[in-house]
Amino acid sequence: MYKILIVEDEMNIANTLKQHLEKYGYHCLIVVDFERVLDTFQDFQPHLVIMDINLPAFDGYYWSRKIRQVSNCPLMILSARMSEADQVYGIENGADDFITKPFLLDVVLAKINGQIRRVYGEYATDSQARILKIGNTKLNLDTVRLSTSEREEQLTVKELQLSTMLFEAYPNVVSRQQLLSAIWDDESFVEENTLTVNIVRLRKKLEATHSSLEIATIRGIGYQLTEKPV
Repeated sequence: MYKILIVEDEMNIANTLKQHLEKYGYHCLIVVDFERVLDTFQDFQPHLVIMDINLPAFDGYYWSRKIRQVSNCPLMILSARMSEADQVYGIENGADDFITKPFLLDVVLAKINGQIRRVYGEYATDSQARILKIGNTKLNLDTVRLSTSEREEQLTVKELQLSTMLFEAYPNVVSRQQLLSAIWDDESFVEENTLTVNIVRLRKKLEATHSSLEIATIRGIGYQLTEKPV
């Protein structure tokens, strides 16, 4: 079931969208704390976001930028103001499509279906989506997700970069220095445990997906992606 996060402070609009989309098999969550939109996004891990512009505390462009720092999932801007300049600004801040208020529910549904097909469905072949696969585990470089047939996990940008290097090097060892140099522009400003913390988080996400892979620590050298013994 595809998950949709609705970031809209007009509850009548948010509830109308939720009820309509759930009739067609989507699982929707409405944001209630508009100071913790990114936290809600990371907890829910949606496949698509509907983002209003006029929000309490910070506007939708701000939250779009925050989401784009950790995910490439489809993001649709919802707003009554959709001039050419607004659309350009929306695209610059990460929008994939636009919904103009007032809107027709069937048009919104069609736009969502199109984005889901493009990124996750029949149009997203492995070559288009840039997928790396080892064992039972896929790393999707476009949707920034780690997945198996049982479960998927959203990655942060740093976790994606680490995963990509480990997947591409498999089954070889990647040194700590290689990882630091590739992922942080100036590793001299990175605390020694920063890489370790990110590796620990990535290990937990591999475990959460029931992956056949694990990250081994090669003492004094770095890290190696390996398949668990059967």
